[in-house]
Amino acid sequence: MNTLKIRNVEIGKGMPKIIAPICDKTQEEILHTAKKFSIIPVDFDILDIDIVEWRVDWYEYYNDYSKIEEVLEKLRKILKNIPIIFTIKRNTSNGEAEITPQQYVEIYKEVCATKLVDIIDIEDSIGKDNMKEIVEFAKDMGTYVITTNHNLDHTPSKAECIATAKELEDMGADIIKIITKPTSKLDVVELLETTIIISEHISNVPICTISIGEKGGLSRICGEFFGSCLTYGVNVKKSAPGQPNIEDLSNLLKLIHKNIEA
Repeated sequence: MNTLKIRNVEIGKGMPKIIAPICDKTQEEILHTAKKFSIIPVDFDILDIDIVEWRVDWYEYYNDYSKIEEVLEKLRKILKNIPIIFTIKRNTSNGEAEITPQQYVEIYKEVCATKLVDIIDIEDSIGKDNMKEIVEFAKDMGTYVITTNHNLDHTPSKAECIATAKELEDMGADIIKIITKPTSKLDVVELLETTIIISEHISNVPICTISIGEKGGLSRICGEFFGSCLTYGVNVKKSAPGQPNIEDLSNLLKLIHKNIEA
């Protein structure tokens, strides 16, 4: 598996990189949250985050591109050299945005054209043709791409996850992400084992796997051992169930890293 360096953050090496989501409704609230993150120095020693994700579907004007761009311009200035992930989750994928696949495609292309974000996270539920259109445009604009598969009601088999990972990478992903819902502890173990197989034998790009909810909490902290490169920590508002507090998450990741190195 190759690593990926975005600004000063190397993804796929060492501890999973902590993503802090912004899930606010108004521009004022969004910028207020971003300013909390902007006090982080170059080495991120205060809140121990690596990347900020703007969950645009929570924004009250998620379908108004001009207002999205206005917020992005301000976010970029506030967050300085911290990488930004741009994400819209549609209501069909447990998100808030009521938009068609075509509207989704157009928003993502317009955002990539601004070159204000470093990474976009796109969901495979919009269909392969739409994904391909976004990915090709993003590559032309120099924007990195996370391709995401959501399984919000079950945990697929190893074979299914491996096949999905191959499809996501073949789309041109820089990072692939697979989200599952566990119904038992064994589902979490199954995903972790699958993550090892994909990261060590299948994928050439970094992979992020997360088992959501309280049952899946282990998957959010042990990525360095099993091969998952990203995790999400919450400062105020969660973007998905089961996300731990950033400080607690950081301390756990450091403890695991220390013991792996030993």
